[in-house]
Amino acid sequence: MNRVKLSVRVPMGQEVMIRRFAEKRGLTRYQALSRVIEAGLGAVADGQETGGVSTAGDDAMAAFEARLGVIEALLDRSLFTASAAYAYARRAALRGDGDADRTDSVTGEAAQAAYRRQRALAAETLS
Repeated sequence: MNRVKLSVRVPMGQEVMIRRFAEKRGLTRYQALSRVIEAGLGAVADGQETGGVSTAGDDAMAAFEARLGVIEALLDRSLFTASAAYAYARRAALRGDGDADRTDSVTGEAAQAAYRRQRALAAETLS
């Protein structure tokens, strides 16, 4: 089968939906996009085309999904920042070490460990 390379631009809401589709099925975004295109072409060929008209609900859901993705990224960054602040404060309270490089290295490792613990706890909560 000969393949043709295409460049496609999709709205952010659709990209979020394709990415989540890919994550749920263990696919890359490009594999997921290919499957979405195949399913869409199948629907068009079977006469199930909606005429390109999206409903207000579809648009609202796509916008919600896009904003949710941004919020998730911000929360993740906030969690890491809080973990780093905790590690630095703890380190400062426990020791007055003068070796800045060593202190930064140890503190960075402690921040990463705190971050991983909090992510694990959050994952348990969602399960």
